Amino acid sequence: MKKPNLNRLEYFVAIAEAGTITAAAERMRISKAVVSKQLQLLEEELGATLVVRNSRHLNLTETGQSFYEAARASVAQAEEAFEMVRQGRAEPTGNLRITAPLDMGVTYVSPVVAEFRNAYPAVTVDLTLSDTRFDPVEARFDIAYRVGWLADSANVARKLADFQQIVLSSPELAEQFGPPDHPDELAAFPFVEHRALPNSLIWQFSKATGERTEVQMSPALRADVTPAIKAMVLEGAGISILPDFFAKKEIEDGTLIQLVPDWTLPSGGIYAVYPPTQFRSAATKQFAEMFAARLRKSLIL
Repeated sequence: MKKPNLNRLEYFVAIAEAGTITAAAERMRISKAVVSKQLQLLEEELGATLVVRNSRHLNLTETGQSFYEAARASVAQAEEAFEMVRQGRAEPTGNLRITAPLDMGVTYVSPVVAEFRNAYPAVTVDLTLSDTRFDPVEARFDIAYRVGWLADSANVARKLADFQQIVLSSPELAEQFGPPDHPDELAAFPFVEHRALPNSLIWQFSKATGERTEVQMSPALRADVTPAIKAMVLEGAGISILPDFFAKKEIEDGTLIQLVPDWTLPSGGIYAVYPPTQFRSAATKQFAEMFAARLRKSLIL
């Protein structure tokens, strides 16, 4: 059996990431004809179509996407091997793309990014903060941090911590409506809905005695990012349900209070999600370990 031409993996990765033959050629500083020919030879070698061509852009086929994931990991591993030999040590280099929810990213991820960059200046970190749940494969992130619950997927997930959801109010609003003794009384409060959550208006409470109840809330306000929701609750515009660690400081200084503390909501998790590749770069591994350690320290887990 003829051995594969591994050099063509680098051409294909460049094409997949650049989106066009022209952009890939500019990135690799070679002619378009060479890049186009190498793609053609690779497809012939594999006996499969990897890209669908149109006048302006190249789109990966399903086979092409799967091949890209494996090829990208192989190219990155080869680059790290060369760099390790050149430097005489396995130090993180290259690009690292991370995404995280906005509030978590600002409070917990950003400081670690700065610390990591100071420790490893050969790494360029690209951080995207959004409550949109990007798929790390489709959006090409090395690490995607998640707060809450994970949908089934082929991605690899590592749980970093558990958290408890709690009902929060400003002291003034709680005094105005009267502190509730039972979750059913929460429906009388104005509610700030986090519309990025699934089933964001139906909440299931339970008690240590085994008693359970379900509360249907009616939104007075809606937002799709946690900092905005917390700001509205702090101003007394309504109550809302947030992870306990997002409101730790405000609870301690008394600007927010927990309602119906004897009742619990379903707990959630903090996760690091990775593309389902066999190999991860040294930068990915080192950042993941650094962040996990800092998070445990911050949350006192």
